[in-house]
Amino acid sequence: MSRRKRYIENLTAEQKQYLLEGYKNGRSHDFRLRCHCILLSAQGKSVPELKALFEISHLTVYNWFNRWELEGIEGLKVRSGRGRKRKLDIENEEHVKAVQRSLKRENRNLNQLKLDLESSLDFEISKVTIRRFLKKLDANTNDFQPV
Repeated sequence: MSRRKRYIENLTAEQKQYLLEGYKNGRSHDFRLRCHCILLSAQGKSVPELKALFEISHLTVYNWFNRWELEGIEGLKVRSGRGRKRKLDIENEEHVKAVQRSLKRENRNLNQLKLDLESSLDFEISKVTIRRFLKKLDANTNDFQPV
């Protein structure tokens, strides 16, 4: 018994236009690939053909199809929250206060600042991360001056 082949069918002219626009001018490479995949499926390309063309698994193709059917063009966009989270985040009040407290105690020696932050926050931090955070902190709070 063979399974029913799955395609994206019955795209409206407006949907085709959105997908074509996303394929040509989309911000991320992933979004452009997803738009292209949906367009090719609407033209009759099968899942195995799409899998080979884009070098992805068939489950990924089905996930893209499901997201298209449930959410439309918004479902194909790259969602936030991907990637590694920041160790020190300028949005996190606890991080900002910990850095400010450590700077009051030790603002000349980066090694001492690093040790102080690691003990107060209970995780390891590199000097590069601390420098990057201090630049952002300085850019965001012009009135903050270390003692």
